[in-house]
Amino acid sequence: MSQRLVILGAGTALPDRDRDNTFLVWDSPSGGFLVDCAGRAYQQLLRAGVEPTGLRGMILSHNHPDHIYGVPAFLFHLWLAGYRGTFNVYANASTLKMARQLCAALGLEQAGHMCAADWHELDELPNQLLIENEAFSIYSTPVRHSRPTLAFKFVDHQRQQAIVYSADTEPCAELELLAQGAHTLIHEATINDPAQRHGHTLPREAGAIAVRCGIQRLVLIHYSAEYTMPEAEAIAQVRDAGFTGEIKLARELEAYSL
Repeated sequence: MSQRLVILGAGTALPDRDRDNTFLVWDSPSGGFLVDCAGRAYQQLLRAGVEPTGLRGMILSHNHPDHIYGVPAFLFHLWLAGYRGTFNVYANASTLKMARQLCAALGLEQAGHMCAADWHELDELPNQLLIENEAFSIYSTPVRHSRPTLAFKFVDHQRQQAIVYSADTEPCAELELLAQGAHTLIHEATINDPAQRHGHTLPREAGAIAVRCGIQRLVLIHYSAEYTMPEAEAIAQVRDAGFTGEIKLARELEAYSL
C-alpha cells in the first residue's frame, strides 16, 4: 500500500452542502496521523478505508473552531473502540491549550472517558522536523493567519517526494520555502476579494504560489463553490496565474499519493 493524504473535509469555516470543514489524514503502513480534527472524524476515517484505532496521533494546525472542535469527540470515540497505547497530539502552544480545554470542559479525562493521550507542544520554527520513521517524515513551518498557525510537509522516503498542506494562511514566504520542489501542494483558497483577506488566499494567488514552488499538482482546499466562487472560475484563476500542472478542487474522501 502506498502512502497517501486523504481529504476528510474540504470546506470553509462555514460548511456548504458539498464540503464540510477541512481536515485530512496521512495514511501510511508505518502509522497514520490525523491532520486537524473537525466533526465526525471517526466515521470519515472508516469511510476512507482508514482504521481509526491504527492511527498513531494527530497534528493540529491552529485553534480556530472548524479545525479542532472534533478533538474531544475523537478521543472519546477511540476510548469506546478500545484504543490501545497512547495517542499523540501535536500542536503549537495556543492550539494545544485549547484542545485540552475542550476535553476538560466535557470532563473526559477526569472521568476516564478518553483514550490515553500525550500532548506535544510544537515550536513555531521554520521547517521543523516533527515525526520521522523509515517510511516518511513530517515537517512544520509557521504561516500567516489570524491566529498562530502551522503548515505541514509530508515526505515519502521511498519516492523522495513531498506533499505540502498550507493550512489556513495568506500568501507568505514561509509557506513557499516549505513547498519548494514538492510534488503536490494542498493550498487553501478561501476568499474571492483581497479586501476581505482575514489571513486567507485567493485561488489566483494559490496558482501563483504553485508556479513559484515548481509544483506538479495543486489541490485547492478550505474552499467553497458557494461562498468563494464557482469551480470553473477558481480553475480559471489558477490558470490565469500561469500554473500549467494538474489542478484539483478538494472533495471528501479523495486521496493523493506520490
